[in-house]
Amino acid sequence: MSEENGPPPHVGELAGATGSNTSEQRPKASSFDYEQANGVPNIDKSGAWLQSIADDIADYIYLKDSNSRFVFANAIIARDFGYSSPAELFGKTDHDVFSNEVADGFLNDEREILSTGEAKVDYEEFVKYENGIYRWLSTSKFPLKTPEGKIVGILGLARDITERKKLETLRVGQTRVLEMIAKGAKETEVLEGIAQLIEEHFDGVLGSILLLDSSGKHLLMGAAPSLPGFYNEAVHGIEIGPEVGSCGTAAFLGKSVVVSDIQTNKLWAKYTELAAAADLRSCWSTPFFSKTGHVLGTFALYNRQVREPSPKERRLVEEATRLASIAIEKMRADREVLHLAHHDMLTALPNRLKFKEKLDSLLVRCRNKNEQLALVFVDLDQFKVVNDSFGHSIGDEVLKIIAKRLKTLSSKTDSVFRFGGDEFVILVENESVNKDALVPFLVDLRKSLSEAILVHGRTFHVTASLGVACFPDDGTDAETLVGRADSAMYKAKDAGRDVFKFYIPSMSQGLAQRLTLLEEMRVGLETGEFRLVYQPQLDIVDGQMIGAEALVRWEHPYLGTLLPGRFIPLMEDTDLICQLGDWVLSQACRDAKNWNELSDDDRPVGVNVSARQFSDDDFVCRVNKALSESGLRPDLLELEITESLLFRNKDQAAEVMSELRDLGVQLAIDDFGTGYSSLSRLRSFPLTRLKIDKSFISDLDRESGDQCIAQAIISLGNDLGLRVIAEGVETVAQQKILMEMGCREAQGFHFGRPMKLSDLKANYLPKSMPPLATSGV
Repeated sequence: MSEENGPPPHVGELAGATGSNTSEQRPKASSFDYEQANGVPNIDKSGAWLQSIADDIADYIYLKDSNSRFVFANAIIARDFGYSSPAELFGKTDHDVFSNEVADGFLNDEREILSTGEAKVDYEEFVKYENGIYRWLSTSKFPLKTPEGKIVGILGLARDITERKKLETLRVGQTRVLEMIAKGAKETEVLEGIAQLIEEHFDGVLGSILLLDSSGKHLLMGAAPSLPGFYNEAVHGIEIGPEVGSCGTAAFLGKSVVVSDIQTNKLWAKYTELAAAADLRSCWSTPFFSKTGHVLGTFALYNRQVREPSPKERRLVEEATRLASIAIEKMRADREVLHLAHHDMLTALPNRLKFKEKLDSLLVRCRNKNEQLALVFVDLDQFKVVNDSFGHSIGDEVLKIIAKRLKTLSSKTDSVFRFGGDEFVILVENESVNKDALVPFLVDLRKSLSEAILVHGRTFHVTASLGVACFPDDGTDAETLVGRADSAMYKAKDAGRDVFKFYIPSMSQGLAQRLTLLEEMRVGLETGEFRLVYQPQLDIVDGQMIGAEALVRWEHPYLGTLLPGRFIPLMEDTDLICQLGDWVLSQACRDAKNWNELSDDDRPVGVNVSARQFSDDDFVCRVNKALSESGLRPDLLELEITESLLFRNKDQAAEVMSELRDLGVQLAIDDFGTGYSSLSRLRSFPLTRLKIDKSFISDLDRESGDQCIAQAIISLGNDLGLRVIAEGVETVAQQKILMEMGCREAQGFHFGRPMKLSDLKANYLPKSMPPLATSGV
């Protein structure tokens, strides 16, 4: 302190307080009649009235001499500074009252005023007292001058603006917290910001935010920046209940719990020693809730004194809990969105995006540590049969069971991923991953997947084709490894399914060819490379053409004419099969309209329907559209449905077929006899014709069981009122036997190969089949 030595100043007489009323005797503003040689204002004659008036004023009023020593102060200053009367403050400096840091700030301001003679008006000061209480003051300080203009001291006026500043701080703090929430700050940062916001607003309180865990039974530490670490550790994970302190009870009851004296309240009976060790005497806890009314956690204020919260403290706690609710729900929603972005909703497995992140990080580690890694591609065999036959709800349950089995077999929970549909990927991490070491794992995997699955009283047997690629032998980057595991998986399917295959270099060529062919098919559909040919169907008794089956061909620009067996299987796993099916349906209807205009006889066209087409919700609408646009009568269109498709989902198939029959469309079962159905089950479907599969016709002219099967199909079909047509008739002998069995309709190379529309019209529409040859049979 830079103060002159000497005894404390004497309180002198204030000029103008002598009883005279002349204007000449009145002091000028902030000026004293200087009557003492030591430069101290003399106010002895003022009496008690001046002190009394000043004491009634709520603002700070004080006088200091030129050495910054108090010579006058009102009662509120003495009280806030910790003195019983203003007189106890006289002769003291700010260094006797405040910390050196605060006092030095005051002294520097006053020295500037004393040296310049210029007042400092309406500036803000932050004051923290020794008892921990703080105040914000709006201060004005003026130089005190004698009539001659000599500066002899300081007049200070200060107004307590703490409440206003707290409100400003609260608004700024609320905005800051909301910005943190909006910007996705870490949960601990946001919660600590809320706790500190309230702590800054009240003297002597310590904030705590606890969060309820996913089970709803335990409280976890969210933020308590001012509480001792040992206390926070002891509270973390505590189970809620009816007598578990303030917070545990508030979370359990779902309402506020105020404990003014921890040491005497029964709710704290088990925790009084813990609270005493942390010097905590009272605790007021309020739960905060989700939008749906579930408890998310608690906000608590601790105090080192025995007391209850004031109304203002209660209001601000409510505001804090509102902020906490917003923060927790927003952050949980963000986490949920992030989780959904990286996980499959059905199986809860990490998805393709998470797989890429995981694989990239593993490859970096494997390169740095010279480790190995295996990627196992898992594709369920013919899983769409389950979906088509029993519906997607059953299929989803099966997928969840499959996912659970995969997780059980995998050593790490984040090593199994759902790629989409019926595809999964497993990353096998070991210090030494080689193909020999993988075989036992793959055998167990295949065995586990093929075990029976029971869903809603139905038993399913699902198998999988497995493809394996290893780092670094089969590839050193993610894209290569995925592609080669995929190639191995397709090789497993080609090998008959329900097997596993390791990648070998020759597989890449086959995959590349498949991918190239798929892309060329897309282009071919857009550029009109597909065309239809027609195989005539005849009445084998009178030789008349009674219809024709539409068959698709692909005129590949480089490979020439491709038959359906080359491209249909690839299309069936993509939406291309529906695009092609729509085109075939529309073109066949137009062609049938064309040839039926050339003759008085009705000759329908048969069109094959894929399983994916048939299962689409708008299939009937698309059929109706093709008929409308072509002008073909509905009864001149026959849709051919495979036997296996018919019985995958019996109810759905019957509903769709009924709608088609209502349109007037004819319905036939293609390749009948190759499935597992019986003719008696056909009564539930509105069919019009059966097509005997060619596998039962090829050996018909030899002594074999095929004659019995064909005869049974023809007889029972006739009994059910269904027309029956035989496919694949290639000889006169087969034709004769069919006639003897009572089958009047047939198609096959014996009657005509698939041909262009122009050839069909030229060769079959105006003509009948030659008379039946019987010689040499």
